[in-house]
Amino acid sequence: MLEIIGLSYAEQALYEALVEHSPATLAELGHVVSTAAGLEELGLITRLPEDPPRYVAVSPEMGLDALIRARTRELAAARHRAAQLAARFHRSVPDQDPENDRVEVVVGKEAVGRWFRRLQEGARRLIRVFDAPPYATPVGGNAVEFELLERGVEYRALYDRRAMEVPGTLSQITRYVAAGEQARVGDVPVKLALNDLPLAIMPLRHDQHVVESALVVHDSTLLDALSALFEMCWERAVPLQVRHGRLAEATGTADVQRDLLPLLTAGLTDAAIAAHLGWSDRTVRRHVRAMMVRLDARTRFQAGYQAVVRGWLDAP
Repeated sequence: MLEIIGLSYAEQALYEALVEHSPATLAELGHVVSTAAGLEELGLITRLPEDPPRYVAVSPEMGLDALIRARTRELAAARHRAAQLAARFHRSVPDQDPENDRVEVVVGKEAVGRWFRRLQEGARRLIRVFDAPPYATPVGGNAVEFELLERGVEYRALYDRRAMEVPGTLSQITRYVAAGEQARVGDVPVKLALNDLPLAIMPLRHDQHVVESALVVHDSTLLDALSALFEMCWERAVPLQVRHGRLAEATGTADVQRDLLPLLTAGLTDAAIAAHLGWSDRTVRRHVRAMMVRLDARTRFQAGYQAVVRGWLDAP
């Protein structure tokens, strides 16, 4: 397992033995001098001035963490270099139609999935996503997103209102938001993902075959337009603030405002709100009516507008 940070199988075995049995001689542990020399060079063990010499393991928190940080820096530098080479490649390929150089057609579910993963892993600081049904497969987790959020990559996801009614979507969004994703709900014109390489991927068809083929858009005027479209829709969308797990029924006015209002303003149906908050449909309707009275609103739209005007969505 530690081969990834530069240790051979024998070096890993000797280091693990010394972690449990320091100090010890190589003869006691059944290892050779060359293996110990490699670990000394990596700064993982030290030799005591005795004859025969005994060896002591450096704590994993110091020794292994230093190697892991060094390898992480190397991988980050390699990723940055790959991005530079990709940009040079798309600028310098000769004798190609400019449109073909800027837009690729990807066919096949696996190929589309590989490109989506490549788009995410190629991001430096930001990934933006339009998410909307129909979904060709049940809603599942994007493990790459959790890894990149942990590394500090910013995710901004705009979910279509219809997605809120797909079973499992709200619970999945809750996990993403808890991990650091910025989520909003609004009208999504097309499924889309963009990174800051810059690169984008979007489906060729907006139907049940949505993941069977896609357009991969490289740095171009079209990419600029897609980026502007995302920002315009993002500004009009409503922030979706969720908490861990299923939420119990709110007991006070402040709880209702905190839990219900963002979902109501986002345009979710009563059924979708009930599924997310763990309320009954009747409870949702009762709280919505009470909210409309407080806001002096005759329709749900007026209630959402008044909530925004009064700054209720910004309240903690």
